[in-house]
Amino acid sequence: MDLTLCLTHACNLRCGYCYAGPKFPRQMEWETARKAIGFALEHTAEQARLTGREAKCQLGFFGGEPLMEWDTLRRATDHALALAETTGVRLVLTVTTNMTLLDAPKAGWLRERGFHVGLSLDGNAAMHDTLRRTAGGAPSHARCAPALEFFKGPEATGEVIVVLDPENISFLADSFEWLVERDIRRVSFNPNHTAYWSDAALAEWRAQYTRVAEIYVDTYRRGTPWHINVFDGKIRVRINGGYRPCDRCGFGETEVAVSAAGWFYPCERLVGDDTDTALRIGHVDSGFDAAARGRILASRGNTVAECATCPARDRCANWCGCVNYAATGFINRVPGLVCFHEKLCIDTADRAASILFEERNPAFLAKYYGRLLQDEWPEAAPMVTNDVS
Repeated sequence: MDLTLCLTHACNLRCGYCYAGPKFPRQMEWETARKAIGFALEHTAEQARLTGREAKCQLGFFGGEPLMEWDTLRRATDHALALAETTGVRLVLTVTTNMTLLDAPKAGWLRERGFHVGLSLDGNAAMHDTLRRTAGGAPSHARCAPALEFFKGPEATGEVIVVLDPENISFLADSFEWLVERDIRRVSFNPNHTAYWSDAALAEWRAQYTRVAEIYVDTYRRGTPWHINVFDGKIRVRINGGYRPCDRCGFGETEVAVSAAGWFYPCERLVGDDTDTALRIGHVDSGFDAAARGRILASRGNTVAECATCPARDRCANWCGCVNYAATGFINRVPGLVCFHEKLCIDTADRAASILFEERNPAFLAKYYGRLLQDEWPEAAPMVTNDVS
C-alpha cells in the first residue's frame, strides 16, 4: 500500500494553482499518524501473504507544507522504519515540500533515511514567482531556490516539480535550461488541469515543449541525460508496447491518503480542505468503509467513447481519477486538456527519442535498452513518431 500523510492544512505560501484547499492551522496529531502507519503496514504485510508479492509500502508526507510539522514527520518516520522492520515490510519514504524550510540539517536527515524529495519549484524566478507567492503576496523564489544545492548531480534523490499554467507556460524552456545549468537531473512537469487554457496558451505550450526537447536531447549528447517525467515515461511505454497494469496508479485500492483529521481518501490530491464527504473511504479509527470504497473503485476508469478508438490509447494516461475528478467532477470522465497533453507528450517524446536513436546515442541506449554497443542496436525496435496530434 502507498500511504500519504497530509500532516497539516497550513502553508507559508499561497500558490495560485494550489489544489490543497484553503490554508488553516489544523495539524495531524501523533496518534492519528501512528494509527495510519500501523494500518498501512499491517495491510501491506497481509496482502503480501495473500498474493505472494513483495511486502512494500511507500510512506509519503504531504500538506500544506509538511516541513512545518517537522517533529511529527521525524517521529512518524522513525516509528514507521522500526515497525516496517518487525513486520517484514520494505519501506519507501517520500516528502513533497515547497523548500522554504529545507535547510542543510533537514536535507541531511532526509538523505540519511533514503527519502525521495519532491521539490516544488517552478524553475527560474520569472516562472516560479508568477504564481508561487508568500501569504503576503511577495515572490518566493529567493527563499526556495537555495535548497537546490542539496540535490545536485546524477545521484541526487530529489525531483523538481514544475507546475504548468497558462500564466507561466511561456517561461518553461528557459526554466528547464536554468535547472540544467544547476545540474538538477530530475524534473517533473505537472499541468494545471483545472485552469482555462486558451488556444494561444496551448500553442505556446507546444512551442515550449519543442524547445525543452531540444535541450533534453542536448543533455544526452553531452553524456549527462536528464529525466523529464512526461518524456521518459512515454519513451518507456513505447518500448514496452503500452502501459502495463502495474504502471497505473492505485487510486483508492493500493493508494490511500490520510487527512490531518484522520479521514482516508483515494489520493492526496483529493483531500483538499477535508470537507468532501463523498470522497472519503474510511478513517484511521475504523479502517476502510467498504461501501464507500467500493463505490469509488467501481467508478474508476474511462467512460469517454472516443478514447477506445484513439491511436494513442495504449500510451495515454487517461485513468487518473484525481485529475479527472478535479477537472470534470467525475472520476471516470477525462478532461480535454488531458487528451491534448498526452498527445503532445507522445509526439514530443517520440521525436526526441528518434533523434537519439538515429544518432546511436550511448547514454540513450544504455538507459532504455541496457546496451552500449552499436552492433546490438539492430535487435531493438526503432522509435517512431506517432501522428496523434
